[in-house]
Amino acid sequence: MAGSGETSNIMDEGYDLYIPLSALNAYLYCPYRAYVEYVLGEWEDNVFTIEGEIEHETVHSEKERVVDDSFQTTRVFVKSEALGLVGQIDVVEERAAEIYPVEYKKGRQGRWLNDQVQVCAQGLCLAEQLGREISRGYVWYMGSRRRREVKFTPELMAATEKACRDLRALYEGAPVPVPAYRKGRCDPCSVLSFCLPRETAILRAGP
Repeated sequence: MAGSGETSNIMDEGYDLYIPLSALNAYLYCPYRAYVEYVLGEWEDNVFTIEGEIEHETVHSEKERVVDDSFQTTRVFVKSEALGLVGQIDVVEERAAEIYPVEYKKGRQGRWLNDQVQVCAQGLCLAEQLGREISRGYVWYMGSRRRREVKFTPELMAATEKACRDLRALYEGAPVPVPAYRKGRCDPCSVLSFCLPRETAILRAGP
């Protein structure tokens, strides 16, 4: 479980570059998107990103609040020296002596690995900072108005650590991922105009 020592030998050499937590989600959604958005720094707002920002502002409207029997703190900054990650957690929730991250997403509920890895990485950062075990987190899907529990299993933590290594390699000069068009994922993407996946595929196919 997070904070129990399994990650202590993974990446504890210290880093000059700390990778944003959100970049892990982007990388697993589409490696080329992560390259364009986080390595090249290219970004273009669209209706989907603006809607997401507005909804997140609502989430962050109060710094601290009590909801049912839980105490919530919003926009919590975290950093991991072991993994070389930095970023913020939408909500850190404390309930019955347990503490865990809650990530808010614009879309509908699903078993999306990129969302699970992002909240797992948040949990690893939080566990490292607090020096305590954190065994799960949640993703709240605004489109479904429901939250999904994410258990920090050894398999999920291994996937999170691998994503950190692969993404860091991209920052450090690994071959640029090839853009590939996927219906339902590419059209709402904020870097579609930079990526041009369908046009790239035609050019790669040749005459």
